[in-house]
Amino acid sequence: MKKLVRFEKYSREDIHDIFSPNTKFTKGSGTWGLQGIIRVPETKHDYIFLVTYGRKQSGHKFEEKIDDNGILTWQSQPQQTLKESIIIDFINHDYLKNNIYLFLRTSEKEDYEYMGLLAYVEHDNQREKPVYFKWQILDWNNKNKENLK
Repeated sequence: MKKLVRFEKYSREDIHDIFSPNTKFTKGSGTWGLQGIIRVPETKHDYIFLVTYGRKQSGHKFEEKIDDNGILTWQSQPQQTLKESIIIDFINHDYLKNNIYLFLRTSEKEDYEYMGLLAYVEHDNQREKPVYFKWQILDWNNKNKENLK
């Protein structure tokens, strides 16, 4: 089984095998085969974000990006509101107690790159469906910027 290494490439099945090795993976279905937000099994507040740049869903085009300072601009699922428990969980995220793992790809044809752990920065309390967030990629430095390019 692969280990989790920053800037390495992982398929959805690889990610599943790291975080939930004792369950079955089915390509293209279920939590691990489809979803972009996955709660890490046997945790309450740890999540995996699987992000594909330029993706469209339910008439919404996601506009996610990482700036030079390692700030991820990210949107929740298009149907999610500020009152949903998972969104409240994200807003209250404490990176010292819980983990959000960011996996990113620039096209649906490639595997995800593990970018690291996230810390909550802010959200737009005026927008929902989807909710707009900013996250800091932890341990961001100049080497990370080079890998991003």
